[in-house]
Amino acid sequence: MDTHDSANYSLRKLRIDLVFGGAVVGLASGLISVLYRYTLGRLDDLRNILYGSVTLPRALLMLAGFFVLAYLMHLLLTWAPLSGGSGIPQIRGELLGKADIEPVPTLVSKFLGGAMGAFSGLTLGREGPSIQLGGTLAKMISKLFRASEMERRYLITAGASAGLAAAFNAPLAGALFALEELHKSFSHFFVVPCVVASVVANFISFSFLGMEPAFSFPMTEMLPVRMIWAPIIIGIFGGIFGSLFNKGLLFGGRQIKKLPLPRYVVIFLAMAIAFAVGIHSPLLLGGGHGLIEQLAKMPFAPKTLLLFFAIRLVLVWTGYDSGAQGGIFLPVLTLGALLGAFCHGFLIQGDMYYANFLYLGMAAILSSVVQAPLLSILLVSEMSGTMLQMISITAAAMVAYLVAQLFNNGPIYESLYDNMFSNEDEIVDHGYTMQYFFVPGDADYVGIPLEKLKIPHHPLIASIKREDITFTPNKDTILLEGDELLVLCKEQHLESLSTFFGDVE
Repeated sequence: MDTHDSANYSLRKLRIDLVFGGAVVGLASGLISVLYRYTLGRLDDLRNILYGSVTLPRALLMLAGFFVLAYLMHLLLTWAPLSGGSGIPQIRGELLGKADIEPVPTLVSKFLGGAMGAFSGLTLGREGPSIQLGGTLAKMISKLFRASEMERRYLITAGASAGLAAAFNAPLAGALFALEELHKSFSHFFVVPCVVASVVANFISFSFLGMEPAFSFPMTEMLPVRMIWAPIIIGIFGGIFGSLFNKGLLFGGRQIKKLPLPRYVVIFLAMAIAFAVGIHSPLLLGGGHGLIEQLAKMPFAPKTLLLFFAIRLVLVWTGYDSGAQGGIFLPVLTLGALLGAFCHGFLIQGDMYYANFLYLGMAAILSSVVQAPLLSILLVSEMSGTMLQMISITAAAMVAYLVAQLFNNGPIYESLYDNMFSNEDEIVDHGYTMQYFFVPGDADYVGIPLEKLKIPHHPLIASIKREDITFTPNKDTILLEGDELLVLCKEQHLESLSTFFGDVE
């Protein structure tokens, strides 16, 4: 077998392995994500029962219990340091060679710590933990099957996408999130396992939790084209408040780190703040799914919506910045629903298009916070169960994205990643690995010989696939649009190489 045939055989085998690997990872990630989602739902019900009638003895007993939970969460975080927060920056760090997640401690800490945080009422979501649970479980599976380092990254990305798909019953958004936010590459080597894993995970979710969208209220009335001004206004407010959310979250995180307090005390204080709110309105606690469903059933007065928005904003900031295990995706969507409900009451009278406004608010704030309008459009469309409102949802998401750009609002997950992995001395040396890179048409290195390119860290370009031909390059080889490069490099250099080759914006 000559070199050309050998390279083509290796590529075919990799593609086949990734399809089957994506299915296995999707099955495992779907199961753990569904179990996590179910567990949090039952704990939310139990918490609401506890808040049903809070007497002074019960209040003291609950606070004592929360202190114990905070200390246990602290112990779990000490055992698994990369299990705090949403988990999305950690998975990206794993993919780029800047982290080495220990699977068993991280899975245990993320699941149990997230469950304890949800029971205490911390305003944190299930999607970030589901993404890390799925990605971490995929890492364990890749080791079990002795996958290469390159295949391991593909499967971790697929596991993360499956986690989000199961959390929101949104397989396409799950795949897009993993590709757009985690790996920032649309190479088919990532697309295929991510789509397969997401669909399998969504099948698992439908099998155990029912074939329903993430939220029970559909958009029964289509927003007419003449009302395009409504999503534009919502987009403006979404861009403003999304920027406020990001800046407040990052500022609070910096300030809390300066406090001379143990981590378990900080987590307990966040629980105590949530407890003070829960005594008056337990509906405001937790991820926010119940609040969104209640908003859809019964519109609140505008002043109440503003108060709820402000309280939830503070609860998310204090809960996430405490370092507890939990995400911000669902809390952000809850803020969007509150914004949409307020705009509906302010702009339109009656019940017409009320559900539409809730979803428009979700798309707007999510687009501003994450700085991923395509993901916001697709996720909200899948959660609503219809793709017929693409015009209005796209308008809200894109306007919010532009407003956030004017406010110099960076993507929240990239900011959290930078804060977590800014110290180059902490980079883990995994040794050498291989990675495929796709050459985009607008890259500034297209048409320039390899010997004249200042590629960081001087990696070895093992082969180039151009159309149906695979060959070994030399110093005079010129890269063209659509080339697929197989690069040998140190794993901790993946981030800078991804930036150079155009996969990271």
